[in-house]
Amino acid sequence: MYLFIFYCIFLVALFIVPSYLTYKRTGIKPFKFSTEETAINYVGKAYKIISATAFVTILINAYFPKMMLYFVPIEYLQNDILTWIGFGLVHLAFLIIFIAQRNMANEWRIGIDNENKVNLITKGMFGISRNPIFLGVIIVFLGLFFIIPNLITAIILVAGVIVIQVQVRLEEEFLLNQLGNEYKEYMTKVKRWIL
Repeated sequence: MYLFIFYCIFLVALFIVPSYLTYKRTGIKPFKFSTEETAINYVGKAYKIISATAFVTILINAYFPKMMLYFVPIEYLQNDILTWIGFGLVHLAFLIIFIAQRNMANEWRIGIDNENKVNLITKGMFGISRNPIFLGVIIVFLGLFFIIPNLITAIILVAGVIVIQVQVRLEEEFLLNQLGNEYKEYMTKVKRWIL
């Protein structure tokens, strides 16, 4: 039950509220995916499916635990140590994403913003990783797998990592086109993921 409540708070506090606040302060809608048939929009659709699958999995685990047998549990990974590590990871991810969003302030976007000026953020978490929010999301998926080790959470983890890797590279290409040498210099100083 705790995991479900935490995940709901996670989604509201780290995605819905920051998106609303950014829109209220700037008039810019942070969700930048559209229905056009572009690579980034396909990534957005895939990410929505992965996120929805994670939400439904956590919901079923909380309210219909007997149904988890259909998710093909990985029994040898079901132990208290991995469960506590998993909870530690999801809480760490919350902190990383929360701080990174504060660092982004009005630059918070989900997707690629072709309509507004791009301002590069290099301070705070972005001085440690070029993609701290995506890193946090990967940590969440890993934590979820440790807490509820089964075939579905394994697929969520692998698919999530692949989709995020694609999105990061699409965003890098966009930022190189938009910012040129400023972003190239940033790339030489800060790693894609960490240190």
